[in-house]
Amino acid sequence: MITRKPHFYMFFIILCSCILFFLSETAASAKTLDDLQNLEKGSVSIKLDSNESIEFKVLIAESNKDRRKGLMHIESMQENQGMLFVFNPPRKVSMWMRNTPMTLDILFIDKDGKIINIEKNTTPYSTKALSSRGTIQWVLEIAGGLSEKLGIKTGDVLLLDSIKDRVGE
Repeated sequence: MITRKPHFYMFFIILCSCILFFLSETAASAKTLDDLQNLEKGSVSIKLDSNESIEFKVLIAESNKDRRKGLMHIESMQENQGMLFVFNPPRKVSMWMRNTPMTLDILFIDKDGKIINIEKNTTPYSTKALSSRGTIQWVLEIAGGLSEKLGIKTGDVLLLDSIKDRVGE
């Protein structure tokens, strides 16, 4: 019994260290879009039926790693901000809200820039698959309720001319 106590104490110390490390990493993770590092930045516009354009400053998630992480742990973003996911080659995709504490509007966009589906006011932390309902090349995530507020709907067009060359279309 005497020889087991030092092992127990070592195990306990290692366990506590791991828990503290995990908690510090979680607390240090990004909370706003401005906190995210190492993602390319750009801007896109959505051309509405009324010929008005709405511009968004976006972070670009092009790699598998960046697309998987997405907006996890982000608690807020401004109305003119979003994240643009690039899928090259175009394909059918599903998104989810795992580890995402804020509600989003998810715009699924085909290779021509046309919005083919909008998932509005998504449920935070949900693992429910949200389908593109067709082949897409782009996904734009913006703050929840914003598509309704700004009048964005299916059929509107995403203008990417300023970033197309940079994202390898």
